[in-house]
Amino acid sequence: MRQVKGQRVKGKSLAGLFKRLYLVLPFSLLPLTCCFAEVQITASLDRQQVALNEQARLSVTISGNSSNLPAPQLPGLPDFQIYNAGTSQSFSWVNGQTSANVTYNYMLSPKQVGRFTIPPIQVQAGGQSAATQPMSLEVVKAQASAAPAPARASPGGSGAPGIFVTTTVDKSTAYVGEPVTLSFRVYNRVPLLSNPQYQPPDTSGFWTEDLPPQKNYTASARGTQFNVTELRTALFPTTPGRAKIGPAGLRVQIQNLASDPFSGDLFANFFGGGQEKMLNTNPITIQVKPLPEPKPAGFSGAVGQYALSAGLDKRSTTVGQPVELSVSIAGKGNIKSLPDVVWPAFNNFRTFASNAAVNIDKKDYLVQGSKVFKIVLIPTTSGDLTVPPVSYSYFDPEAGSYRTLHSQPLSVSVKPGPAGPQTPGPGFSAPEAPGIRVLGQDIRYIKTSSGLRPKRIPLYRSAWLYILNALAFLFMLGAGLLQLYRRLFFSNPRLVRFRAARGRALKRLQAAEAFASRSQVKEAAREMGDALRGYLAAKLGLNDTGLALKDSVQLMSERKLHDTDKQKVEELWNTLDLFQFAPAQVSPEDIAKAQKDIRTLIDTLEKEIKWEE
Repeated sequence: MRQVKGQRVKGKSLAGLFKRLYLVLPFSLLPLTCCFAEVQITASLDRQQVALNEQARLSVTISGNSSNLPAPQLPGLPDFQIYNAGTSQSFSWVNGQTSANVTYNYMLSPKQVGRFTIPPIQVQAGGQSAATQPMSLEVVKAQASAAPAPARASPGGSGAPGIFVTTTVDKSTAYVGEPVTLSFRVYNRVPLLSNPQYQPPDTSGFWTEDLPPQKNYTASARGTQFNVTELRTALFPTTPGRAKIGPAGLRVQIQNLASDPFSGDLFANFFGGGQEKMLNTNPITIQVKPLPEPKPAGFSGAVGQYALSAGLDKRSTTVGQPVELSVSIAGKGNIKSLPDVVWPAFNNFRTFASNAAVNIDKKDYLVQGSKVFKIVLIPTTSGDLTVPPVSYSYFDPEAGSYRTLHSQPLSVSVKPGPAGPQTPGPGFSAPEAPGIRVLGQDIRYIKTSSGLRPKRIPLYRSAWLYILNALAFLFMLGAGLLQLYRRLFFSNPRLVRFRAARGRALKRLQAAEAFASRSQVKEAAREMGDALRGYLAAKLGLNDTGLALKDSVQLMSERKLHDTDKQKVEELWNTLDLFQFAPAQVSPEDIAKAQKDIRTLIDTLEKEIKWEE
């Protein structure tokens, strides 16, 4: 007869239960104490040498296993003008793991000749930080142009002004969502004493996209040769009717060449602040036409010229293993605002949709690129399955009609999944070994206690061991909860940046005080300006690189902040610009007053600006 060894069911001691809990609890807390996901950052320049009248492209790529990657923190680059040249994103979801890449493109326009070092570019996420290696860029003199040199005449010497500005659009009538290119041009033939301050026009009712880089050339206007600087912006009207583009402004300081050089005010004219002018353009009205009726079924508002492509990451899999379907909408138009794809019914699949990846390119001053939508399909049955086609409708403003794109059906071969282990059930009997016959299965030996007791209390019964176990459990639980809190808190970089805004601004103000104590007015003004712009950008959810006063004030209006606060921001902004570009006219009392006003404004806005998702 085969004997089957029994197990003791009753009589489990309390010490044995604690012993098992002591072994199991540390492993149960491992998910709470896991490490944060690593974030990597790389940067590259498209060239190592650039002429003074050219631009270099700086590409910063951030990668990680989260779909919510933070933006890079660009260092101060006072020797360059920085323009946003679009972003490119990609996401993938494989076997439950998410990976993402976001590339930020910037155009660097040099201000002077020399060899410059771009400091490390940093990114922070989840309590961790990463940085790129420093890069060098050499700026050489611009090549001589065959065009005749501009005249250095006085503003009224030849009947034409010395400097003036214009704005034009490439069309006066457009459909909702159709791009309109706005060109702002500066015509100049007189010396400037400081960098001009550009004030973009009010573009309420439009979705805007900058079109870098700026163009510099010479042209003839009003019978005179001028140096021309041109900035372009793509405007996408959002509602039908008459849409108004407000006047754009440019604040300049020019040398007053009309004065008599032999007058008694020669030195005052030469060493003075020159003549300040505020140049404004005329407003422009655009007639925005509504999209025609009737709209096709499935149309969600896409406007432009697009093409559709779809594909699977693999054509064979097994039941329960994921397949990723990618649908790309590529072409010209407002890529960021393209509506989501309406997925068809996927029979024999379970689905999990993921975030869309946006790739934007502004080559040839056109907003173009692609938006990639992905969905994970998990087959629930085997065989040759068909992924149905995907449809996408858009309005073509050049043709004045709607178009509907269709992808081709895709097939995937699904094999049966591996058979799971058999579970013993009622009536189950193990196979008999050769030469052995089972006579019965009703005998269980009962293990009785021997009645012997050790002389000493064993360690696992000691009360001190229970106390130490309890303390270890509480410590590990607290550490796990702390890690969980930090992970949830740092998973939202915008919230971290929002909460840390005041502290960072105060540190910059302390640095400004140090510069001011050494009579370094320009450096102190720069630190105070960075403090104010950085605080507003963090609180309003904006990018502090190239932050404009108009964007800050507009968003403060949308947040319904007090008009006095907006007015104070404008006054301080203009005051700090004056400090930086005319440091000789600034006294220590002016700097101290500006620092005090910034602190007061930050304390006021800290109470008014509330966190918004």
